[in-house]
Amino acid sequence: MGRDSIPRLMLRFSLPAIGGMLANALYNIVDRIFVGRTVGPAGIGAISIVFPFMLLVIALGLLIGVGAGALVSISLGEKRTARAEKAMGNALVLLSAGSAVIAAAGGFFSTFVLEISGASPTMLPLAKEYMDVIVWGVPFSTLAFGLNFFIRAEGNPRYAMYTLFVGAFANILLDWIMIWGLGMGVRGAALATVASQVLSLGWAAAYYIRKMGRLRFRVKNLAPESRIVLRMTSIGLAPFLTEISFTFVMALFNRVLRNYGGDLAISAMGIFFSLDSLFFLPVLGLAEGVQPIIGYNYGARNYDRVISAVRWAIMLALGYFACSFLVVLVAPEPMIRIFNDTDPELLALSVRAMRIGYSGLVFASVSIIASQTFQAIGKPRKGIFLTLSRHFIFILVPLYFLPPLMGTDGVWMAMPLSDLGGCVIGALFLKYEFAHMRRCMGAEEGVLLPEC
Repeated sequence: MGRDSIPRLMLRFSLPAIGGMLANALYNIVDRIFVGRTVGPAGIGAISIVFPFMLLVIALGLLIGVGAGALVSISLGEKRTARAEKAMGNALVLLSAGSAVIAAAGGFFSTFVLEISGASPTMLPLAKEYMDVIVWGVPFSTLAFGLNFFIRAEGNPRYAMYTLFVGAFANILLDWIMIWGLGMGVRGAALATVASQVLSLGWAAAYYIRKMGRLRFRVKNLAPESRIVLRMTSIGLAPFLTEISFTFVMALFNRVLRNYGGDLAISAMGIFFSLDSLFFLPVLGLAEGVQPIIGYNYGARNYDRVISAVRWAIMLALGYFACSFLVVLVAPEPMIRIFNDTDPELLALSVRAMRIGYSGLVFASVSIIASQTFQAIGKPRKGIFLTLSRHFIFILVPLYFLPPLMGTDGVWMAMPLSDLGGCVIGALFLKYEFAHMRRCMGAEEGVLLPEC
């Protein structure tokens, strides 16, 4: 990583991450496509209402999984296999307990959860029908999520990617059977998702049952050790806070849209965010792939390669986003018709949402890459601030002031404004950091500046 071509390294590290992320995104997208074409806009809206709850589940997986994965990697690098196995055992207990609590709370208080997520009285029954099934899959999806981090930490990202593909393709097949074949509607979509999550867990667990990796499952490692638990949760706090803030924002989006555009606007947002994941995940995969390159070269004090890697990542992300926005600008209708082609009002509202919401897409490239850069160089506070600014602060302000003036257009406008705000902050942070690196590179040979 210290000598090879930066673009070649980025390709090698990013492609598995992009593939895995796209496979993971298929869960919700496929559900919405099948439901949208059978149940209609109300079905898409119902799944969108449940989405904040599902983000909460992902947040738990990130809090434990990211930290445990990092501890496993560090411990294996230090040849401390026993410590790595202890971290994995502790993480499995926390993931099991946490997912059980979330599933129970979601099941017992589903009506309350859906109402605060923006469900209207007319949409509540359909959303509840979906959520009452989906909660049963929470422990399976969370454990599969966690095991994937351990498999990747052992140095087998391809197997981890296959875990996601197994679940995604099973979900497509089961959606087709249960929704198209058996006519089970949103309940069928939820059952298909839960079944595919069970299959994903089975595939991930097989890695350790068949002893394909270096780590072994041992009952003695299930006893929580406070030092390990605190360490893994502190590492996973940054992505956890990001996901929690996004959960809150998604619920707020639903509520504001319900007030200014009704259930149809929530359905349009469901389509928007389904396509949004397809547009954004390749760049998030790129950012995840460039992170070890940046971290390695920063640790080796190859600051020129760090700057080069960041610039390459931003240029690639910017170019991709520019092409994506051009597609949205010229031909959004075919993409939207995949979800529903019978409701002209939903089509018109979704087209407007995409054209306004994606108008700041190119700006997002800077904030996404900058956030990952600061995580990679061991300055997570800046990364957290950047992510929370874009996903929280810069969205809340326009979301409060614009809808009363512009209606649903004000809701869509909040997104490009948050991208622009995140870009400005990210660019300023990177400019300062690059200047710091150049000062370190400019130091006389053999003399290390105190700030370096």
